[in-house]
Amino acid sequence: MKVLWSITICMSLLLSFNTYAKDEHDHAHDENSYAKQNERDGEHEEHLVLTDKELDEFEIKLGKAGSGSIKETLTLPGEITLDPDRLIHIVPRVSGITKQVFKTLGDSVKTGDLLATLSSRELAEIKAETEAAKSRYNLAISTYEREKELRKEGLTSEKEFQEAQQIKDNAYIEYKLAKQKLRAVGIEQINVQCNDDCDLTLYEIRSPSDGVITEKHVVQGELLSEQSRPFVISNLERIWVNLTVYQKDLEKIKTGQHVRVISGYGIPDVDSVIDYISPKVSEETRSASARVVIDNKDQKWRPGLFVSVQVTLSDFTSDIVIPKTAIETIDNQSVVFIKTEEGFEPHPVKLGRSDHMHVEVLDGLASGEQYVTKNAFVLKAQMQK
Repeated sequence: MKVLWSITICMSLLLSFNTYAKDEHDHAHDENSYAKQNERDGEHEEHLVLTDKELDEFEIKLGKAGSGSIKETLTLPGEITLDPDRLIHIVPRVSGITKQVFKTLGDSVKTGDLLATLSSRELAEIKAETEAAKSRYNLAISTYEREKELRKEGLTSEKEFQEAQQIKDNAYIEYKLAKQKLRAVGIEQINVQCNDDCDLTLYEIRSPSDGVITEKHVVQGELLSEQSRPFVISNLERIWVNLTVYQKDLEKIKTGQHVRVISGYGIPDVDSVIDYISPKVSEETRSASARVVIDNKDQKWRPGLFVSVQVTLSDFTSDIVIPKTAIETIDNQSVVFIKTEEGFEPHPVKLGRSDHMHVEVLDGLASGEQYVTKNAFVLKAQMQK
C-alpha cells in the first residue's frame, strides 16, 4: 500500500513538471515572437512615406548633399549715421529778414530749389555799389577814348591823356571789386531788365545739392545773419554704419573684411566691407570704432537706427554643408531625414563647424544623398505619433 501511494505521488509530480515546462516554453516563444514583431514594427516606423501632395502641403523642401562654404563670423553692434561729407549746412551770405519759407523739415530737394527768401538791406547796398561802379567805369572808358582821339590830333596834352587812362584803370578795379562782392553773396550779375520798381533787397536761399532737409531753423519774419543755419540738407543715398569694436575683438577686425548689416526690422540685409578702423580706443568704453559705408538709394536705412553687423572672420569650404533648418534632434541626437526608396528615414549625423545659416556634416550624410532641407520638424512630429 505504501509503495502504491509513492508511485502515485511521483506520477503527479512528473505531470506537474511537464505542464510547467510546456507553459514556460510557450511563454518564451510568445515573448520571442513579440520581440520580433516589435522589431519589425520599429523598422516600419523608421520609414515615413509622404506623397508629393503632402510634401507641397507641409512645404517640405528637399536638396542634395554637397560641398559648401562655412563662414566664421563675429557680430558687433552698430549705428546708422549720416555721411559728414554729404551733409550741407545752409547759411545766408547776407543778413536780412525772412520774407517767405518754401521748404520744411523732411522735404526732398533738388539742386537749385528755392528754400526761402530774405529782405536784405546789405544786399541792396552791394547791388547799388556795383551799379555805381559800373557806371563810373563806363564813363571812364568814354573819357579815355575821347582823350585818346584828341591826343592823336594833338588837341590834348600827354598829361591829360595819362590822367584819363589812370581814371579808367581805377574805375575798372572798383567795378571788379564790386562784382566780386556781389559774387560772394551768390549773385553773378544784376538783372539788366530791372526797372525802378525792382526789389534790390530780395535775397534767395537755394539748395546747392540734392538731398533731404533734416534740420530747419527758420520761420517767416525771423532775422537771419551770416552765422545763422536755417537749413541742413543731407544726402542719404550713401550712409555710414559706425561699429563698436570691443578691446577683446580688436585683433580680429581688419579693413577690407566683408560684413553683413542686419536691422531686424524688416529692412533687407546689405553686404559691404570695413573701410576704416579707429587707431584710438575710447577711455570711457575701452572700445574702438570701425566704419562701414552702405548704399541707401531707397532711403530705408535711417540715421540713428541700431543694427547688428556680422563680420566675416574666415571663409572655408567643406565637403558636406547643409542648412541648419535641416537638423532635428531625436533622443538628444542630431539627425537629418534622408529620402530612400522606402520613404524618409532619420540618420544620425556628426556636426562640425557652423555659421549663422549653415553647418558642416562630418559623418552620417554622403555627397549626393537627397535629404530634407526645410520643415523637417513635420517628419519628426509624424514619427513621434
